[in-house]
Amino acid sequence: MKKCIVLSGQYRTFDKTKENIKKFAEANELDVYCHLWSLDPKEIDEVKYTLSPRAILCEDWEKYKETFEDIENRAKSANPKLPNTDKIAANASMNFGRKRAFELIQEKYDVLIYCRYDIAFQYVFQFEKIDVVYTPLEQSYNLISDIFAIMPFEYAKHYFLYDEYERLHSTQFERVFEDYLRHKKNYGEDNISKHKHERYCPHMTLLRNLVMNNVPFSIVDLPVSLQR
Repeated sequence: MKKCIVLSGQYRTFDKTKENIKKFAEANELDVYCHLWSLDPKEIDEVKYTLSPRAILCEDWEKYKETFEDIENRAKSANPKLPNTDKIAANASMNFGRKRAFELIQEKYDVLIYCRYDIAFQYVFQFEKIDVVYTPLEQSYNLISDIFAIMPFEYAKHYFLYDEYERLHSTQFERVFEDYLRHKKNYGEDNISKHKHERYCPHMTLLRNLVMNNVPFSIVDLPVSLQR
């Protein structure tokens, strides 16, 4: 079974998490691919030295700032909601970085792991057969967590959703997705209404994209969390 791990985002607390991320990659024989929102030579060298990625792309998010802000403005215009603190532009940046990391892969794999640089492992674990997308209970907010995932490679194109990001924020829920939230997720009418009319939530966006593409997933108590 051929496996890889994709990392993206800001460097954040990588100095604290790097050893266990490295041990996890080594224990599971993972090829490493990285996108890093940084041009700091020290941060870039530390990622390269620690993880020995097959490929790495380092960029300054300011280069795309206007693009992300335009996405936010168009989404809010097409699908206006009540005032909220959700950061469409910032989450566009997050998903764009994930896409850029995913696009570095030029080989065929059976399993792909997504990981942030600030993921802490309570202990290093190994895995065998992966037939659905597994996401952690941590940071799931009764929806789905987007901080870490293990998935069959064939489903990765739906996890890395940047190409659908603006559409998902610019349109209301599909009837099928509302039925899923109401009858299968038992999410409650008040919660559904809040997300339809008040929120641009990244967790709901990921959940919606997986459900509408018929991607099987399971939320499990993986031993990962964010290192603050």
